[in-house]
Amino acid sequence: MENQPRIVWITGASSGIGRALVETFVRHGDTVVGTAREEAKLLEVKAGLGESGQRCFILACDIRQEGAVGSAARVILDRFKKVDVLINCAGITYFKDFLSTTATEFDEVVDTNLKGTYLVTRSVLPSMLDRRAGLILNIVSYAAKTSYTLSSAYAASKAGVEALMNGLRAEVRDKGIKIVNVFPGAVLTPIWPPKHRERYADRMMRPEEFAEPLYQLTCLPPSMMVEELIVRPQGGDLKV
Repeated sequence: MENQPRIVWITGASSGIGRALVETFVRHGDTVVGTAREEAKLLEVKAGLGESGQRCFILACDIRQEGAVGSAARVILDRFKKVDVLINCAGITYFKDFLSTTATEFDEVVDTNLKGTYLVTRSVLPSMLDRRAGLILNIVSYAAKTSYTLSSAYAASKAGVEALMNGLRAEVRDKGIKIVNVFPGAVLTPIWPPKHRERYADRMMRPEEFAEPLYQLTCLPPSMMVEELIVRPQGGDLKV
């Protein structure tokens, strides 16, 4: 880890895994930029950090929109001059079967989970290549590795993220850039409907527990890169 605090950009920072990652990286002394669509929720995250909130900067950004992502990246790079670690965490889903999923819902899932990851990564990659340093950590999903009912659109978007980032890794690994794909199983976050959280809470992983090993992944020596990590609940998959 560098002597100076790293600049860490975390998308989807307003709740769930993203919020836990903000709290974890700030606690360890990094400077975090947290983005999400709703500024009010980001303000709650910052307020919850107490005095440590001075190391957290928030910025409303809809990662589905190329212009919004470009504007956010310019603000971050103008202020901090670099992004050491990018964590692509923003994601949505609809728990619907294939035929029940509308084209609008499909587009929203793919635009957020896949296109958003592409746009945010593309916005900071040139500056990382210029410095020949940087780490891009993608919160994918175990849904990309297996088949679940009521999640075909979500699984497709996440499998796309895996393929996209595997391709990028092959392009930039000799240029000092690390690409890490993380495949979590069920984590107790608002992405799950309330009835599932109530029924399966005792079997799900907690965001704060999940965030700590991800922080450690970003602290490996420059000579090492964990290319992918699968983390699942001890009890295995949920039956939804």
